[in-house]
Amino acid sequence: MAVAVIFSLTGCNLPFFHKAHQSSKPKKEEKIAQEPVKKRKPYIPNKSETLQLNIRDYLRSYKDFSGSISVMQDNQILYRQGIGYANIEKELMNTPTTTFPIGSISKLFTATSLMMLQEQQKLSIQDPVSKYIAGFPNGSRIKIYNLMSHTSGIQGLNWHKGDTTPLKLVREIAKFPVKFQPGTKWDYRDSNYMVLGYIVEKVSREPLHQFIQQNILDKVHMNNTGFMTPEHPAPYTATGYVMKDNQMKETQTFNVYALYSCGDIYTTPYDLSLFDHALMSGELVSENSLKQMLTHGPFSKYGLGLYYDGQRAWSNGVLPGYYTTHSYFNDKTSIVLFSNTKKVSLTDLDHMVLKIHEMVQILPKDGNPIETS
Repeated sequence: MAVAVIFSLTGCNLPFFHKAHQSSKPKKEEKIAQEPVKKRKPYIPNKSETLQLNIRDYLRSYKDFSGSISVMQDNQILYRQGIGYANIEKELMNTPTTTFPIGSISKLFTATSLMMLQEQQKLSIQDPVSKYIAGFPNGSRIKIYNLMSHTSGIQGLNWHKGDTTPLKLVREIAKFPVKFQPGTKWDYRDSNYMVLGYIVEKVSREPLHQFIQQNILDKVHMNNTGFMTPEHPAPYTATGYVMKDNQMKETQTFNVYALYSCGDIYTTPYDLSLFDHALMSGELVSENSLKQMLTHGPFSKYGLGLYYDGQRAWSNGVLPGYYTTHSYFNDKTSIVLFSNTKKVSLTDLDHMVLKIHEMVQILPKDGNPIETS
């Protein structure tokens, strides 16, 4: 009998175990013994899990991709993931909270700041540049709008070593004659937004970084977002890599003076998704201001700080070792992709964004999102 009991325990045959040890309630025990064993239902992933697995597998198909992604819809997280190494030498992996310099996507923050100041009636984007910068070349004809839309006709600048203030940057830019009359061509140049950053500072009477921090980053709760400064030129956590002599080499620290107002912000994909939703849902600027930002001219799809083609709004960033892109679609889907190697091109990233959006459209969302590292 002892052997039989041990066998029953080992086999987890609970009805047999109860029968071998009669209690004072035999009828109840008999009823339990007679109940059929319930079959375990097969696990079927819900639609949200299927979407997440599809995105994960798709990203892994790009074996050369290293970076981080955020996918949100209507301010709900659908997917966040880090892929590859944030630092190869230290064997640190990219995670959803790894921060990247975003390059020219920073321009959108300056553009948003100008629309805020316009709503506060402190300026108009139709104001001539001469109203704020005396002696600027063709300043009476060039409007703030022309700078924001890259239709100003201004040129670049000569770089000088040492401290460079926003005013010094503007003075260097002002040394060059204009290439064409404003509004007649589209010519994408960082110098447009350097001048705009100075105008934000002059009108708001505070540093550009401070204005963006208080009016955008704090309001949207972009807690992993900040600025590259001369004191802290590399506060981000993802190391950028480029191919040199058939080997992956770390990029050098950037000259942050050259990125003033046009490329000096770092963030995570998730934080940028939060910004996308806040901007497009009217939390930062009015519907009228957003309409102005999304209205492009006849020479390109570029509006004021970003591109728009009627289906999605987007902008890109390019820095040595980094490609960054973000898109906000009309169905309120935000997809942000950051890469810290140049083995996958910016064109590849854009294709990945469009493919992932197709996945989001095909599979309705439900269940809980996943987050992996």
